[in-house]
Amino acid sequence: MKNVVILGGGFAGLRAALVLKNKVKSHNLHITLIDKHSFHVFTPSLYEVATAEEPQLNVVIPYGVIFNKNIEVVRGNVGNIDISKKTIFIDSADGKERGQEFEYDYLIYALGSHTQDFGIPGIREYGVGLKTLEDAVKIKNALSEIIMTGKNKVVVGGGGFSGTELACEIAAHQPRLDVTMIQGSPILLKELGDGFSELAKKRLEEGNVRVILGVHIKKVNSKTVVIDGDKEVPYDLLVWTGGVGSDKLLGDIEVNNFLQVKGHENIFAAGDTISPGVAPRAEKMGRVAAENVLKSIKGNNLLPYSYRHLGYIVPLGSHFAALAMGKFHISGVLAFFVQQIVFFLYLLRIVPPLEALKRFRKFEKTLNEDWLS
Repeated sequence: MKNVVILGGGFAGLRAALVLKNKVKSHNLHITLIDKHSFHVFTPSLYEVATAEEPQLNVVIPYGVIFNKNIEVVRGNVGNIDISKKTIFIDSADGKERGQEFEYDYLIYALGSHTQDFGIPGIREYGVGLKTLEDAVKIKNALSEIIMTGKNKVVVGGGGFSGTELACEIAAHQPRLDVTMIQGSPILLKELGDGFSELAKKRLEEGNVRVILGVHIKKVNSKTVVIDGDKEVPYDLLVWTGGVGSDKLLGDIEVNNFLQVKGHENIFAAGDTISPGVAPRAEKMGRVAAENVLKSIKGNNLLPYSYRHLGYIVPLGSHFAALAMGKFHISGVLAFFVQQIVFFLYLLRIVPPLEALKRFRKFEKTLNEDWLS
């Protein structure tokens, strides 16, 4: 029997597990998925968690619902990996106790990424990221506290997808908050070009968000964000979405065309741990990594990884989204409808159809309820 261990239950790790679970008998496998949570998080909707009263059901899908057999799910934090002994050491989920040791014949490394502060003084101490479920809940609680105490100043650092989505959602539902977005590049959503940047900027400014472009955050103290020119922007809540970095437990990972970690034929890496990107890309990596584990076991030629990006969908608040697929661009309610279809299709790929429908309907119901009204 071959022990296959998957580290991380994000888009890459989950897809790898789903590919492998149907090959347990034919390839004589024992598959272990190790994750710090007992559930998969649909991270593209974290901005909904941050801006809704009871949103966690929208983005949290228990592994028990996804895997009814063939996968051993272990909750814990990966503490160390001994490559020479092919052993993984994990700590308990709360990090207080040394947990189990797991031996592997093949390892799929998909621990993802983390918020990157780029060494800006004060970001780590005073800012809140938007990368994990815990981050989103912190933002939600902080917004509630601001509103209850009569404060209103929110600064969003970073005008990429996460920052723009969050600021648009806050503007759509809480116009009494004073929101400022600070973006280092001269445009928002730079991956989508000037047209979508202007659309996003217009949506934000219609919601009374002050958009500051081409300006960098130099440092942060307990009350103000200091930008270029030593100008100060006051805040009651600072959300930092200015960048993410890959997990470094194995150092700087290099992979070949088959997603094998260089120098280690039995270790494959996938998703943000190689380089942060969009969810479909991470899913494709997870699939290729899993298929190459199977091919390695059988002694077959490995499958090269390739990815063709189909496009972006960016929610811009209040049932409005922008969609870009090559030269095809649409925005408004129709793009929002496409976004919901994409979400439903994702659910269908990971849970049974009736479960997918139930969760999608619950998601839609919560989306249509005003928060903090």
